[in-house]
Amino acid sequence: MNKKIALTKLAGVIALALSVSSCVRFETRTQAEGKYKYLDATLIDKYNTGDFTNDEQRPTYDIQALTEEQENLGLLGKKVDVRPPKQLMSVLEGVLLDPDPTQTKVWFNAFKNDDNIQQTVWDLLLAYFDSKNATSLTSDRAALTINTGPVIREQSYGYFFSRNYVRDEGVYNIQLLNGTDGRSVGVAVDVQNFEELNDGEPVEQILAGDTKRGIELALINDMLKFAFLKKEAEELQAADNKPLPIKLGFDDNHQTAWVIDADFVDAWRKLPKLLALMSFSMVEEDKNLGYFLVDFDSQDPEYWAENNLNPINLEEGEYFVQLGELTGGDTSLIWLDADKQPLTEQQVTDLYLSITSNIRSVTLEKDIQTILY
Repeated sequence: MNKKIALTKLAGVIALALSVSSCVRFETRTQAEGKYKYLDATLIDKYNTGDFTNDEQRPTYDIQALTEEQENLGLLGKKVDVRPPKQLMSVLEGVLLDPDPTQTKVWFNAFKNDDNIQQTVWDLLLAYFDSKNATSLTSDRAALTINTGPVIREQSYGYFFSRNYVRDEGVYNIQLLNGTDGRSVGVAVDVQNFEELNDGEPVEQILAGDTKRGIELALINDMLKFAFLKKEAEELQAADNKPLPIKLGFDDNHQTAWVIDADFVDAWRKLPKLLALMSFSMVEEDKNLGYFLVDFDSQDPEYWAENNLNPINLEEGEYFVQLGELTGGDTSLIWLDADKQPLTEQQVTDLYLSITSNIRSVTLEKDIQTILY
């Protein structure tokens, strides 16, 4: 009995230690970067509220004027900004916040000597403000300055019945700065005017100190988010234009199949373009079951020549293209007829040769194949 009690206590101590250590790790991960003035704030003695509750119900976040009775009790009312301090959202590599407290400035660094980082950043700024419909923008390429005119940003927070909408409109001066190393460019932001509405109610803003810096950092973060999404979309488009490495082989059941050197998700995304080019129109698809139902239309010799394909001699009608995941991460493609019976080995081989004969790889771009030797 004593041993059981001892083991129980030991298990409890271990569980408690694990719980405490995990909490410490989580708090460490969520610590804010940098130092902020609120960390130096000192606590004051709690006021005696008398018959009044410590929690007062307010319809808005505005602190109402105290009554004479509240003031006599020693209560204080003051508007405070409880929002967390703004921090740089470093979603792009090589972007750093300048520590200069007198100016909000970030640096973009080039990783290659031949990168024209100044032109890249300049184009990014113009593209971002164009996405915000900043029609009053004026720029001077020689002086590396941009006056944005009114820039409107709209965001929503929460969901369903607790959603609120924030709209801000600001005017900014942007100055590009060349780094001393010749491989970095700074972007300095100076907000000239700023107005914010929270669910239609104006939010008081003082364009000075940390508040001003926070507004400028918010614009930089929004621009970096725009750049990140743009870069991600371009990389995805480039990946989609790359050919699917396809070879003739067998699936895990030793059935003749196309073997695609790509995972299921990549193959599923790219195959429709190739199938359309091979004159298979989409009828139905089911990603969960991993198949495409397609309809084949025969084409004249000119079509196959224009698209760098060998003629496909297949009966017109519907066919199933069944995908499967192979051991090792590759994807198999099985051709089935309308009754879900496998096509003959010769038919599967002919379909394969229609896109690979005398071709080492195929690039899909704007639905047209080009041969790469």
